[in-house]
Parts: sequence; structure tokens; C-alpha cells
Amino acid sequence: MMKSLLIASMFAGSLFAAEALTVNMAKSENGLNNIQKGFLYNAMPLVRNGIQEVREANMMFSSVEETKKYLPKEKQHLGNIAYNAAKRINSAADEMEIYLATNEMGKAQHTYSDIINACSACHAVVRGW
Repeated sequence: MMKSLLIASMFAGSLFAAEALTVNMAKSENGLNNIQKGFLYNAMPLVRNGIQEVREANMMFSSVEETKKYLPKEKQHLGNIAYNAAKRINSAADEMEIYLATNEMGKAQHTYSDIINACSACHAVVRGW
């Protein structure tokens, strides 16, 4: 009985982590879309809102140990790579805000590419690309 309960709780924890990751990735995608639309339509408030959305979604990766919780079991040993990608995203978001404040749109757009590259680096690890 105890063994069944333990297995059930582990399964529920895995489902919760998968659900949380799916919700957060959708938030991140929405933020990235808003950043891109903001640049395309010269709507800087949309860019700023997108940056905030990406930051909020990225908060779940606050440490290597937290990051591991959201990785598939067979990829958890790569938590440091995913965590470093999250740090790169935060750093690029910081830079983008500085460039927006100084009206350096070319550099701000370049940091958007840095965010996308960090996302892709993590996805490559997690998905085994």
C-alpha cells in the first residue's frame, strides 16, 4: 500500500511539473511574440510587456536544482545547461531594456535574437536535437 502511494505521488509530481512547464513555455512564447510584434509595428510598450512576460516565465528556472525538476528524468543531469540558458535569457532581457531606454533599436533587436538562441540551445538539449 505504501509503495503504491509513493509511486502515485511521484507520478502526480511529474504531471504537475510537466503541466507547469507547458504553461510557462506558452507564457514565454507569448512574450516572445509580443516582443517581435512590438518591433515590427514600432510599439515599444508591446516590446516591454513581452520582456516582462518572458522574465516571469523564466522565473521557474531560478537555480540548477529548480530547473532539474522540469526536465525529463533522463535529462535532469543536464540541468546546469538549461539553467545557464535561463541566465542568458535574463541577461539579454536586461540588455534589451537598456537599449530600448537609449533608443538603440538595432541593438535591442539583436538581443531578441540572443534570447531566441538561448531558448533554442536549451530545447536542443532537452529534445536531443
